[in-house]
Amino acid sequence: MLERFKYRHNQIFWIFLGVYTTFGIFNLETLPVAWTDEAMNLDPAIQYTKFNHYFSKLWPNPGAETLFASYPPLIELWHIFWLKFFQPSIFTVRLPFLLMHLATLALLHQLFSKKSALFAILCILVFATDKSVFEMSRSVRIEVFILFLFTLYFYLNEHRSHPVILGTIVGLLSISHLYTLPILGVIILKKCLNNTLKNNLIFIFFALLPIVFSLYFIDFNFQQIYHQLTLQAQKHSPENRGLLHHLKSSFIGRFWPYYLEMPINFCLYMGIFCLNIFIVFKNIKKPFLLFSQKFTLELFAFSFTLFFLITPQYRYLPVFLLLGLLFLRDTDFMTNIKSIKIGTIVFTIMSINGIFLFSIKHTVAIVQRNERISSPFIKFIASHIPQNKKTLILGESIGEYYAATRKDCDYGLDYHPQHFQFSDYDQVYYLSKTDIKNTKLIATYLPKKANIPKLITKFAKGGTYSNTSIWKVETKKDFQIITAPYMRY
Repeated sequence: MLERFKYRHNQIFWIFLGVYTTFGIFNLETLPVAWTDEAMNLDPAIQYTKFNHYFSKLWPNPGAETLFASYPPLIELWHIFWLKFFQPSIFTVRLPFLLMHLATLALLHQLFSKKSALFAILCILVFATDKSVFEMSRSVRIEVFILFLFTLYFYLNEHRSHPVILGTIVGLLSISHLYTLPILGVIILKKCLNNTLKNNLIFIFFALLPIVFSLYFIDFNFQQIYHQLTLQAQKHSPENRGLLHHLKSSFIGRFWPYYLEMPINFCLYMGIFCLNIFIVFKNIKKPFLLFSQKFTLELFAFSFTLFFLITPQYRYLPVFLLLGLLFLRDTDFMTNIKSIKIGTIVFTIMSINGIFLFSIKHTVAIVQRNERISSPFIKFIASHIPQNKKTLILGESIGEYYAATRKDCDYGLDYHPQHFQFSDYDQVYYLSKTDIKNTKLIATYLPKKANIPKLITKFAKGGTYSNTSIWKVETKKDFQIITAPYMRY
């Protein structure tokens, strides 16, 4: 049976990827409703596209309203490039992220299938249907880029690609997110120890090019980089409530969505973490052995960063899972018959759990498509807000897509109002599903709703635009009352 499976695992993978892609494309705009993080990641590129100036009032960091340097620039540079060719809509903005995610799955399948056909399929199923992974795949978050670039690097590195390509990938990763730096440190050290001097110089030169370009893009303004990135790093650092509180939040609180929906996934994460720690300390007196083991030190470096240094958010987990599965691929887990049998059972259960959750969420999104699709709602906003006036829209992040193609319209997060002044606008509106005091109700969006059983909604949570209202803020005093609780950053 296993021999027959060995010859059919490629067909099984491509069938799965086809179904996964179909769900993804069809629900590109409906899963999930535009997130706050999506608006924040998109805004500096939107402003650059509209005004040819790189800034963002949406980010509360001092200085971002004149020059944006609050976040590593890779995702912004991508958006700026992409928006040169496409109008900013939820579908067009999210599409390349879905394609990158699908490419990541295809590359991972190639990496896993070198060891075992069955292991390759199970790993892809576990990874692709993991809650944090498939929710990120269309979220316009940098994690999609990071997963793709790391997987591409590992795949090309195993095929001994040219240092120009590998160096460029490392350079792109270095301007993606600060938490990639520990992993990159291990990668660079391994590469330099195994390369000739000439190849090392080529590798490092091309790794530096994306960094130099990103600095050039903001006129080498190191002062703004230091002030804004330092503030942003502090924001993503653990709360100063003691080590025990942070460890509890990081190892337990971070996984809260998993306990109800994917309980075994938590056990996998912790199992990988403990096995990695065990192998590192077992071989700590044999550094050459550690460096020869693929992914052991990369995973250890990121584990320490993830669980001890940065704030406990579960959106960072896909990178851990990627490194963890690749780490398992190259441990004794793949050679010990007993562990293979146990792992097969556990991964099969996890795959069934993941496929069930993935299917339910996407099916509900299809049923609720009328409430989740953005185009009718954006038309609804346009029909109730006077045009050709300097306008500010606060609240629900779909407002970012409404404002994106209108030079006379700004979008602002209701809880980050630091850079917005009422007097700068002819009219101010607020999008919200709840009543907003000190405002005037203009209209409420009421599309035809789908009836979803309550039992199903427990497994398929997701917002819709239904019952979102447009509220008008009519006076400066009312604006100040609404924004006052959020003015301190």
